[in-house]
Amino acid sequence: MSNKDSYKRKHRYLDNQITKLEKTNSYNRDLITNLKKKKLKLKDQMVSDTRSIGKYHKEFKNALAIGS
Repeated sequence: MSNKDSYKRKHRYLDNQITKLEKTNSYNRDLITNLKKKKLKLKDQMVSDTRSIGKYHKEFKNALAIGS
């Protein structure tokens, strides 16, 4: 399983937890806020990793083109 799949699974899990808490436990705003922050950090990490992989592939293609 790739990191992207793992990130998506964790992101979906946090989203489900937040939804449940908002429906049943609205008085605990601190917990909901913390989960939302975790979810946002996870999404930022997904985007960052995706960009890094894209940059690596581009550099790899350029190196192959130079070498041939």
